[in-house]
Amino acid sequence: MFGYGAVMSDVRVTFSDGSQRDIVQKAYGLGPFIVGGFAGSVKIGFDMLVSLQQMLVVPETATEPGAWEPIEVANHWKAIAAGIFSAAHPSEQAGQSHIMLVGISHEADPATVHMPNVVQGPRAIIIRMRSPNFEPEITSRRLSVEHIGSGAGVVRYTELMQSYFDIGSDTLKAETAAFGMWPRMLGHGVMRLVEDNPIDGISPHVHILVCRSGDIIAMANDSRKFPQDGSGPIEFKMPPVARSYSEFLAMCQADGIGAQGAVA
Repeated sequence: MFGYGAVMSDVRVTFSDGSQRDIVQKAYGLGPFIVGGFAGSVKIGFDMLVSLQQMLVVPETATEPGAWEPIEVANHWKAIAAGIFSAAHPSEQAGQSHIMLVGISHEADPATVHMPNVVQGPRAIIIRMRSPNFEPEITSRRLSVEHIGSGAGVVRYTELMQSYFDIGSDTLKAETAAFGMWPRMLGHGVMRLVEDNPIDGISPHVHILVCRSGDIIAMANDSRKFPQDGSGPIEFKMPPVARSYSEFLAMCQADGIGAQGAVA
């Protein structure tokens, strides 16, 4: 969309005892210009993203920042991902592992390269990869929406996501006026949906990472409401979240809850 794409993830984790916490950031910038997130086993998910970040480090010998081609990254990494999953503890494998990558391709779109009226340029590529084989499922259509995790099976959730990509929607119109308005409106829409219609396993707090050719921006759907009764502002703010598995273990220990088998 508009030569850029985004990954949005909530922060909720379900533990083996059935309890839930808003405790983990699941989406990150991985390299130029690719963002990604995970669902399923928290332990495996963090291992997967660390592997990708290490693979996508720009070599010191590079004379220019450049960009990684998303499809090439996925095809090269899928065997590594399968190896990480197969080496994991069975209790973690039971939670499965899903990875979502969104990146900007600078290669010509083979589907439109021979169409004289189509202007070629940077385009967003969405890639889903699932355990155990992590074979890339690639989407490159404009205004596409893909899902992983528990939210993928909630019709109200997926319908809301799609509405933000419909031609003529207010969000698309807003994006043409100011870069970043679309993901902000999307984040606030999710917050309202989950607050008004609580969905088990899904938090109203979300991180949104937007990538385009040249940069990656990250935001949360924090907001401030002013009630009509004048009682003062109500803050909606991202809670403290783990950004690594070691941080996750420390937070679990502080809460007195077992981390093994936790699912995002």
